[in-house]
Amino acid sequence: MPSSEPDRRASRRGLLRRAAVTGGAAVAATTAASALDAAPAAAATDGAVALGLPNQATTWTQLTAAVEGGATLALKNPTGAPLHLGRRPSYVGWGGSVVSTPAGLGVHRVVDGTVERHEVHTTANSTMLVPIRPTRILDTRSSAGRARLIEGQFDAQGRAVAGTYLLVHLDGIVDGGDGMLGNITVAKTTKGGFATVYGRGNRPTASTINWWAADQVLANAFITQIDPWQNTVGVYVQATTAVILDVTGLLVYAPESVVINNPHGAGRAAAADPQTRAVRTREVKATAQRIAAKEQAGE
Repeated sequence: MPSSEPDRRASRRGLLRRAAVTGGAAVAATTAASALDAAPAAAATDGAVALGLPNQATTWTQLTAAVEGGATLALKNPTGAPLHLGRRPSYVGWGGSVVSTPAGLGVHRVVDGTVERHEVHTTANSTMLVPIRPTRILDTRSSAGRARLIEGQFDAQGRAVAGTYLLVHLDGIVDGGDGMLGNITVAKTTKGGFATVYGRGNRPTASTINWWAADQVLANAFITQIDPWQNTVGVYVQATTAVILDVTGLLVYAPESVVINNPHGAGRAAAADPQTRAVRTREVKATAQRIAAKEQAGE
């Protein structure tokens, strides 16, 4: 028996003709909208538009055949919002999508049908290597070579005495760096021993360079952390020797932190400010003294 109720379903083509819309737009959203004067409608997946019902639109709909330059799509709903947009959880994702993550920014890619998320490297979560002209920051054999030295003990021949912790500042080279690449050289050794280059925390048990006899000259390359605020790097010398330290590259979060490559930058001016330099020197020296006290106490 035929129903007296009006048919609440209409084909997409009929709805779009009624809406008088043009090509060029695509709709892929959850909607409870009406086109022009029609009742609120939403697009069901691969089916006709159901009027007045919320449907999930997961396919693209091409809108065509507008009249006399009319709107591509006109949404009206006198009783509420004409269009409801649903949020898609970031963990769902699809190939090429970009999402916000606790670490900064992520991007999705599809591998064998599975969506994988990868972190995007930014200045918020990763460093970059910036090479610089090889620069000598320490040579214990001369007073000029010790100009950057904040803490350390030496004999008359310019050798760091056994058990000494050398603390070197990097002002004018880097400001707020995370690590450095360089070379360490030992000379005028008195007996076998080792030295360790490190930038923060307690002294590591690993060595950076080793020697096994007196009167040796040896060198080794290294990568180590630096103290980002105090702009320092340290060297622990286990046996008496002269120490030469060169820096060849810096690990930083942003290239402008490499002050030596930007001599007119603000970082160089801050490093050269006498008051800033004095405060930093006092704090760095206090840190060095605490470390030395721990070393003597065997901690």
